[in-house]
Amino acid sequence: MRAYGKVFAAAAAAIVIAVPAFAGGSHKGGHYTFGEPGNAAEVTRTVEVIADDSDGLGFRMDLPAVKQGETIRFVVTNKGTGPHEFSIGDTASQRAHARLMQSNPDMKHDDDPSAVTLAPGETKEIIWKFSKPIQGQLVFACQMPGHYEAGMVHTAKLEKAKRAS
Repeated sequence: MRAYGKVFAAAAAAIVIAVPAFAGGSHKGGHYTFGEPGNAAEVTRTVEVIADDSDGLGFRMDLPAVKQGETIRFVVTNKGTGPHEFSIGDTASQRAHARLMQSNPDMKHDDDPSAVTLAPGETKEIIWKFSKPIQGQLVFACQMPGHYEAGMVHTAKLEKAKRAS
C-alpha cells in the first residue's frame, strides 16, 4: 500500500504542475505529429482560406489533398462578423485542441505556428510543411466554442511521399 501512496502523490504533483500551464490560455508551439512550421523559401503553393459565418459557419478553400513533404502558405481571411480560428492538425491533434479550447475559450495562438485567431476583417498567414505521415486525415478547424460542431472544418487527404527507386 505504501507504493500506491507514492504513485498517487507523484500523480497529484504532476497535475498541480501541469494545470497552470494550460490556465494561461495560450498554446506554445512545440512537437507536432502532423508536420512542422515551414520556411517561406520552400513554399510550393499558396491556399486562400475564407472563414465566414454569413451563411452558416464554414471555410471556403480549395484543398482536397496535400502531398507529404509539401510546404503550403495558407492566407486566411476572416470575412465573418465574429472572431474565428484557423488551426492545422490531424484528427487526434484537433480532438486535443478542442478539449483545450473548451476549458479555455479565450485561448490565443500567439506562440503557436499551427494556428491563428482572427478578428473580423483580419488576414493572417501560416506556412506549414507537411513532413510527417499521419493517421487519419488532415483537419483544418475553427475551435472557437461551437464553431467546429457547426461545420467550421475542412478535411484533406495526405498523400504519402513516394519512395525513391
